[in-house]
Amino acid sequence: MIDDKMHMAMQASQESQQVQPEAIKLIEEKEQVNATSITLKSGDSFLLLDVCGDLLASRQEMGLFRRGTRFLRTNNLFLEGKKLVALSHQTSRMSDACHIDLTNLPLQLSADTLLEQGVVHIDRFITLEQDYLKQTFTVTSFHTVDLPLTLSLRVGADYSDMFEVRGMVREQRGKQLLPEVNETGIKLTYQGIDQVERWTSFEATPTPDLMQSDRMDWKLHLQRGVPIEITVMTHMDESTSEKLKIDQALSLWNETNLPTMVTDNAFFNRLLERSTRDLMMLSTMTPYGYYPYAGIPWFNCPFGRDGLIAALEFLPLYPQVARGTLAFLAAYQGTKVDSFTDEEPGKILHEFREGEMAAMREIPYIPYYGTADATPLFLILFEAYMRWTNDEDFLEQHWSNVEAAVKWMLEYGDRDGDSFIEYQRGESTGLGNHCWKDSWDSISHSDGRLAHAPLALSEIQGYTYAAYRGASYLALKTGRKAHSQNWDRKAEIIQEQFLQHYWWDEEQTVYLALAEHGEPCDVVSSNAGQCLWSGILPDDKARLIIDRLMRKDMFSGWGIRTLSTEAARYNPLSYHNGSVWPHDTALIGAGFALYGGKQEAGQLLKSLFDASDHFADARLPELYCGFERREGYGPTRYPVSCSPQAWASGAPVMLLMSLLGLHPNAAEKRLTLHQPALPEWLGNLEIDGLYVGSQRVHLHFTREDDHTQVTIGRNNEMDVRILY
Repeated sequence: MIDDKMHMAMQASQESQQVQPEAIKLIEEKEQVNATSITLKSGDSFLLLDVCGDLLASRQEMGLFRRGTRFLRTNNLFLEGKKLVALSHQTSRMSDACHIDLTNLPLQLSADTLLEQGVVHIDRFITLEQDYLKQTFTVTSFHTVDLPLTLSLRVGADYSDMFEVRGMVREQRGKQLLPEVNETGIKLTYQGIDQVERWTSFEATPTPDLMQSDRMDWKLHLQRGVPIEITVMTHMDESTSEKLKIDQALSLWNETNLPTMVTDNAFFNRLLERSTRDLMMLSTMTPYGYYPYAGIPWFNCPFGRDGLIAALEFLPLYPQVARGTLAFLAAYQGTKVDSFTDEEPGKILHEFREGEMAAMREIPYIPYYGTADATPLFLILFEAYMRWTNDEDFLEQHWSNVEAAVKWMLEYGDRDGDSFIEYQRGESTGLGNHCWKDSWDSISHSDGRLAHAPLALSEIQGYTYAAYRGASYLALKTGRKAHSQNWDRKAEIIQEQFLQHYWWDEEQTVYLALAEHGEPCDVVSSNAGQCLWSGILPDDKARLIIDRLMRKDMFSGWGIRTLSTEAARYNPLSYHNGSVWPHDTALIGAGFALYGGKQEAGQLLKSLFDASDHFADARLPELYCGFERREGYGPTRYPVSCSPQAWASGAPVMLLMSLLGLHPNAAEKRLTLHQPALPEWLGNLEIDGLYVGSQRVHLHFTREDDHTQVTIGRNNEMDVRILY
């Protein structure tokens, strides 16, 4: 049996505990991901290193990964057989390269010669491209006499599937072929049981003095102040064409006319810059456009829900990402019924993995469709994208996908005709929970019992309500008035039914879910806040929920907890039962702002801003623990949280935009600002070059006492209306 500690570690996987849980072993050392690491990404390849540029055996998540396989497990640099000391490191703006400054430890060169620490400098410059890694070592001595020293690079590859890295034990693996070593380099090869050969090759300039299957040595004669440069090229590939063709084009991020946001708070500017850079890193160019991969290291692949929400968070600034996300998901929209992958006609995918285990159907993520909320979120994003862009050609091109998504909600999502979307797992290999809180124990009753399927989550009903509203708008845009009226009426029915079945008067909130036979899951959870974001609740109920979620059992000081401290299953160390997720807090804050709770939304933005200051590079992670905020200390890290994580990166942007009350109408060349309100800790904000359709707008916000004044730029190209 898996003990509680193992549950905690493995809940970092959004689909762990579902595939042969008895075979899952604990991640080595359970060290905090990115606590002391460097992350690089290019295309669908990523590299996770320690601060020296090495790959530590004790850090199971480290390595060079591509398409779900680890192609490099060892990449460790030594001087005279000893590890080096990291001085500093800097990562490029696109997070595809880094400079690492290293120096030597004390070295006993001979019986009477000790080289003190800090005499030799090594600039380790690492560049990652999609199919290769380039390392340049520039070695410089500052000793007073010449130094004969040996520089060594140890290399190795294990070709582990990402699910093996995360702890799954396989019954059968392929085999590693004998290494090839010759005067030009080293080649390591793995023959998979999927009949695909995967290989990693190493070529060095100058040629090493010693080359073995796992190492390269250079005997250096270092003169004072004279650098010696060594370059190692590491190529990786496999003997099959890619399922997902990735283009390394970075044209969007290299454009000079992208919108910019600057405030009078330098630390908040740093957070906004980090958010943008992480979106740049995680957005991968597919044949359909940019798609924000979910997170590194565990989720460097397309996730439906994550991609849709991340695209929504950044939509006002980067509609191109939303377009690519919609087009990608439309291309892989379900067409048939398949219980192994939970595919159904019109359904939007949950997760798309590649690698040996996916090819052999050891896991169902090929792609996997076990999500009840990605399909309504697809329609929500589509509507929002159209309001910002008025991209009519794109809508007409994908109208059949809109219709198919609505049909899925009607015929497959709502199986019993009660207007609510419910779910239950197909085969035992799939996920038990098809909501965003998809760990095995995330849906429960007040007495601690786990809820039994079919399950109808509260926020999914909110999404569905908003999806029908959005689909109605899209239908009207294309002249399909009958469709629009029918879907509007469907939204009204859901709204009426929701209030009747989900309102929990005793706690002044909504139930987490309705379980088997309609039994309410009577626990206070963050899901209620996401219901506000969807707009499904009347104003009077919304105010009650805002007040309820800001109580101490839900608001930790660092964000909104996923589950109340008063719940039987509350655990601040858990994945979904009391932790804080930045994206969840952002959606909740956006819901607060929608119903006039901008003061509370500003508090939530401040809580995330404060939390970011306690993480490396001001990077908000996937989640952190739900302990109460302690004065003078930061939030408690979650052991295996992804960082960067796309929807965590977008959280502060979504909250800020919600406070500004932006309501675009690209078709009418109009932008309406509904009660714009900077939080009390921001004096001013300037947004330059925001696109609404093809027109640009320049806005300056200034807070004066409790009022926010808006100044419209001189070169404004549209009608801007401000409603106070």
